[in-house]
Amino acid sequence: MTLLERFLKYINIDTTSSSLVDKTPSNDNQKILAKLLQEELLEIGAETYFDEDHCYLYATLKGDEKLPKIGFIAHMDTSEDAKGNEIIPNIISDYDGKDVILANGNVLSTRDYPNLNEQIGNTLITTDGRTLLGADDKAGIAEIMTMLEHFAKTKTRHGDICIAFTPDEEIGKGMDYFDYEKFAAPIAYTVDGSTLGEICYENFNAASAKIEIEGKSCHCGTAKGIMVNAILIANALVSSLPNETPSNTEGYEGFYHIEKFQGTVSFAYLEYLIRDFDKENFEKRKQLFEELVSKLNEKYDNRIKITIKDSYYNMRNIIEKDMSVVELATNAMKSTGVKPIIIPMRGGTDGAEATYHGLPCPNIGTGGHNFHGTHEYVSVEDMEKTSEILIAMVKENTTSKVLTKGE
Repeated sequence: MTLLERFLKYINIDTTSSSLVDKTPSNDNQKILAKLLQEELLEIGAETYFDEDHCYLYATLKGDEKLPKIGFIAHMDTSEDAKGNEIIPNIISDYDGKDVILANGNVLSTRDYPNLNEQIGNTLITTDGRTLLGADDKAGIAEIMTMLEHFAKTKTRHGDICIAFTPDEEIGKGMDYFDYEKFAAPIAYTVDGSTLGEICYENFNAASAKIEIEGKSCHCGTAKGIMVNAILIANALVSSLPNETPSNTEGYEGFYHIEKFQGTVSFAYLEYLIRDFDKENFEKRKQLFEELVSKLNEKYDNRIKITIKDSYYNMRNIIEKDMSVVELATNAMKSTGVKPIIIPMRGGTDGAEATYHGLPCPNIGTGGHNFHGTHEYVSVEDMEKTSEILIAMVKENTTSKVLTKGE
């Protein structure tokens, strides 16, 4: 089976996770994908274990016991930010570098996405403009499976290659039930990034804020001095925050992101994401939220309740103590002719939490672009090159000196 065939098969399964469902997995179709992957892993010759209750699939392609182990992780769910079922991939051979016209006049334009220029001559895979594509993270899964098949077929010497496919990463629950004992590798990499050659060992410190506002409703004709409009209080809170939103920030700049708003006169509910690379600034952002709510509560008679919960932290604080896990990936990329792109990740992955559990786990690019939307795309050549990089990483690991679990 080719890498492209794998990828197209995986994206055909709707694994959209749901933040509204209080169970793991949030979408049982993830189990369908997991069982399909388990069958393929067994055919390759890997040993597998499937936690069916929570939908975690672990596998090991056994190697030389004298050689060090290495692990790779990818997630099976796709984002709920765009439609993830009935995906119709648009496959363009020998892409000419021009705008791609999608369904309903939707356009994948080179002006908005200049990285398309790097795909000229490649086989480009886009959506039809109605759904996401699913390269996040089914490209990563296909690349890992292709890498495993290479070692199984060629019998190239390697240490144990440990694999984990996780559920619900997109809703922040990917590592909630992860079994670190089952996953025996001392180091790992999430294959869940974007551009070919990307290496991320820095990510946001992340928190979520949930705000509930109790209003007071009455007839508009007799409202003076009585009505308290929860929507207007919510608007006052939103307007008081700095204009540091995802669309206004880049690089190492943090942000506040409102991702949900529901409101009536009687009640309003808001959800915010709070993000910053710097831990001190991260704490200041949370504190600002508390202070703004406190001031508004003084004005509106304590009608606002806020709950702030930390989600994950910047893995750099751990990994920079021993950069060998990053150097391994860098060396492997160079050996395949790919220039490493070491950048901060403006998001988070399963690897951030894994790193804080003693499993150093940077993130590697899959070749995909424009995740979580209808303009998502990836090229066959970038996926194949990423799989080649993974092969080189396994080989590099046979001679590199890296952290062992617990150190």
